[in-house]
Amino acid sequence: MKNTAYRLFKKPFFGRFMRPWRWPEQIDPQPWQRLTIDSSSGARLSALLAESHAPEAKGAILLAHPMGTVAKGFWLKQGHAELLRAAGYHVMLFDLNGFGESSSTTMDYPLDVLAAGQALQQHYPQLPLAVLGASMGAAMSLCALAQPGHPFKAAVLEAAFPTLLHFWRRYPIPSLGIRLSMLLYPAGERRLRPLHAAERLVGKPPLLMIYGEDDDYTPVEDGLQLHLALSGTTHTEFWRVPGAAHTLAYTAQPQAYAQRVTAFLDTYLASHN
Repeated sequence: MKNTAYRLFKKPFFGRFMRPWRWPEQIDPQPWQRLTIDSSSGARLSALLAESHAPEAKGAILLAHPMGTVAKGFWLKQGHAELLRAAGYHVMLFDLNGFGESSSTTMDYPLDVLAAGQALQQHYPQLPLAVLGASMGAAMSLCALAQPGHPFKAAVLEAAFPTLLHFWRRYPIPSLGIRLSMLLYPAGERRLRPLHAAERLVGKPPLLMIYGEDDDYTPVEDGLQLHLALSGTTHTEFWRVPGAAHTLAYTAQPQAYAQRVTAFLDTYLASHN
């Protein structure tokens, strides 16, 4: 009954994105191992794991996807997964609950990030972990960093919104749903509010925040608001990407993105390796 109520509440937000998942065309599935992860959200999460191209990996990276029917396939299609494997990192992709091949339960998406991160740590207990997220995946990853027991030593967050209302303000029905949740279930809404998490980061992992100058959904000024809150808590770098639309910084500036992201990960995971 509870999960049915959540599925109905989710529909105005994510209904058009929750479709049967297909393997992205022209991507070789051979290197990828399929996994199933139990999340405290009640969901069974679908995940993919691939090894680094380097003989000795520097660490392992969890990738948390933005909204979209392609879900975890976003990282395969856009090239992030291969970039990180070539840079010497093991990579795990996973579907947030209700997306891709994961079952749909509550809206406690930070618990999905936490479960996937802990599963990745179990695979590589001797290696440092980071999380890389985009849009919804970035925001929920930030919220996961406020959860006790998260395994992440650093995070790269692209287009993370400060609050759910910032992202959904253009859409009347989702905005109304969020405002009602703030009245009826304020604790639940706070768990999904990156600005709330910014003051409560566990372990204070360093962050690289990325925002596209052509992003209409999470504009730079939203990112600056979140950056201001985070910079008082932990080391936080901010990168404005010229010509980048929403979640497409790597597409807009591939060489700069590769250099900036891998240098950040190399710097802040090396001290834990």
